[in-house]
Amino acid sequence: MKKFKQIFQLIVDKIEGVDLPIHRYLFLFIAILSVRLCLEFFSNQRLFKAEDVLHISLWFIFIVEAFMLQLHLFSKEKVDKIIRLVVCCFSIALTAPIIDLIVSQGKMSKMNYLAINSISDLLWSYITIGGASLSRGATLGIRIEIVLLIFASFNYIFAKTNSIWRSLLGTFSIYTVLFLSGAIPFFMSKINLLFGLNYSPNDQSSIYLLFFLDLIIFLCLIYRMKSKNETFKFDFKKFGLAFFRISVYSGLLIYGIVLARINYAPNWTLNPTTIYYFPLLILLLILLFVYEIWGRNGRFSGLTFNRQIALFVLILLTSSCINFYTFFGSMICWGILFFLYESPLNFSRIKVLSALFKSLLNISFVFLGFLTFGAPLVGFPTKELFLILIVSFSVYLYFDLSKNKTAL
Repeated sequence: MKKFKQIFQLIVDKIEGVDLPIHRYLFLFIAILSVRLCLEFFSNQRLFKAEDVLHISLWFIFIVEAFMLQLHLFSKEKVDKIIRLVVCCFSIALTAPIIDLIVSQGKMSKMNYLAINSISDLLWSYITIGGASLSRGATLGIRIEIVLLIFASFNYIFAKTNSIWRSLLGTFSIYTVLFLSGAIPFFMSKINLLFGLNYSPNDQSSIYLLFFLDLIIFLCLIYRMKSKNETFKFDFKKFGLAFFRISVYSGLLIYGIVLARINYAPNWTLNPTTIYYFPLLILLLILLFVYEIWGRNGRFSGLTFNRQIALFVLILLTSSCINFYTFFGSMICWGILFFLYESPLNFSRIKVLSALFKSLLNISFVFLGFLTFGAPLVGFPTKELFLILIVSFSVYLYFDLSKNKTAL
């Protein structure tokens, strides 16, 4: 056992100690994922479409990111080292379809979500690592893969912390998240039942949910990487102001949604796919708010081009994931922020123009909700448009002239 621990530690140190930029591991992940998808389709004897490749890829991204975040939190190791280790160990994912191909020659194994119809099914599947069937859902190959990953996770956390309880808790957390990801359809059916929704033939709800989860965990990992390099102090005042601003933007967005429902009700319906517009819109507002804060604090001049582009790409991805009109609305918001805070214009330095473009920013958030929920841009009510513009401009100009910009 002692010899095994030494070999395990040696392998971990070698993987973590490789001095390569993180983006190389992104390419490695894509390479492993591509091979895994190919093997899985052969193993399942499955015809596939672009939606299947996207869906499965988003699921694997969630699993890998969840492993990274949990290993980081329980082992207290740096995120960049965790990324190197987890991506390299993602190659274990190749074992499941290979095992199934050897055992059943692609005739009896069907990798899929777990077949769960009740709480008792949920508990039994959790205890048995996938339920009674070895040919559907969690196949033999997947179960062996899970056991290997759990065993490796326990040993890694124990090697880093030398705490048996921390290692057990971390392993339990990792397995639970992995299991819950396999039971996504069960939980989504409960949500649909709660809101009285029925699936449509072209349902994309799983893709929307996975994309949202992937982006949330990605932002958590980025934050943890940053927090290891900088000292953070929780500032109640800044948090309160941020909460206030996001609440204002959310209120404007909701106002746009209400106007769309009043004037163009037949253009949009709530279903298992569109229900996930709401968490994605909240995330989009937060990303736009971060962009505004960076611009307002003059951080664009100090940011590297890659970090600024990364934030812009996240805004693009989140908005375009919803629909084209949300993407167009988000570009209106971003464009006004660019006019306000970025060179060569930087209108925030001129009080009247600053108040005007901040007012236009408020209108753009209303447009965002209006467009997302099926209303045409040219159909926006004129009275409401001028009312928002006049009230916002008056308020912003008053505060700018009085030099009380802190509250805004």
